[in-house]
Amino acid sequence: MNFRFLHFTLTGLFVSLLLSGCGTLGSSDSNEVDCKSVQSSCHSGRFGLVYKTKTANGEEGDSVSGTYVWRSGRYGEANSRDVAYLEVNSTLGPNLGVAKRFGDFYEVRAADGRVYLAKDWQSLFDLMFPVKLPADSLIKWMVSPQTSTPPALPPNWEWQVTGGKYRLVFAEGNATGRIDLIPLIIE
Repeated sequence: MNFRFLHFTLTGLFVSLLLSGCGTLGSSDSNEVDCKSVQSSCHSGRFGLVYKTKTANGEEGDSVSGTYVWRSGRYGEANSRDVAYLEVNSTLGPNLGVAKRFGDFYEVRAADGRVYLAKDWQSLFDLMFPVKLPADSLIKWMVSPQTSTPPALPPNWEWQVTGGKYRLVFAEGNATGRIDLIPLIIE
């Protein structure tokens, strides 16, 4: 397993969850979400990812932390397409990449120029990460981060919630680790 690739792709979700502007979907799509709408979810916060992977040569791992911005809702009229936007930045500020959903179109454009296209969040995550991340649970949490009951997780994943801080602990295949999510500004 290429750990540099793993670091960049995991960073790419929180891209990390969870990711530079996206020409295919247009740079203003994130601004099209009306964060004052009842149907919208807009927040930003901090994230951290720590993981270890067992290899034939022992154990290797990495960590990354930074900030995220999430915007989701409907574009235009009430019956229009669902839109979602996740921007991830490193602790030092540089943009790591952007993930976007526009209707049935899902795309991630990483800061290094790699582009991933898929039919849904899970397919997109499966293309990007060597570990099977619970995309549906992570996206449901992004839509509603201030919850005392986070979305259900698959086996080998567990939520730990303490004082507005959310941690996902996982043991998936040869990888173990955690993802920390701390929503700071809810719009």
